[in-house]
Amino acid sequence: MTELGDLRILGTFEGSDKSLKLDEISILAKAEVIRALGVFLINAAYEMDVNEVEHVHLQDSIANFSYENHVDVIVNNQEKVKPN
Repeated sequence: MTELGDLRILGTFEGSDKSLKLDEISILAKAEVIRALGVFLINAAYEMDVNEVEHVHLQDSIANFSYENHVDVIVNNQEKVKPN
C-alpha cells in the first residue's frame, strides 16, 4: 500500500453537531455498499482536484439517502479546509 500521509477522521454522535477526533471507524455494510462508498470517495477526490471544491457530502450523491437508514459521509479538501 502507498503511504497515506496526513489523515484525520472526525465524527459526531447522533443528534450532535460537535466534531470528535476518531481513532478508528468501522463500516457495517454489504459489499455493494462498500463499493458505492469507494466510488463516492473517488468522485469526491476528482471534484477536489478538478473543481477545487471545499467538501462533498454523500447525501448529495445518493438518490435514496435517509438519516434514518444512512450516515452522511463528508469529505473535506485539506487544501481548502484547515484542521482545528
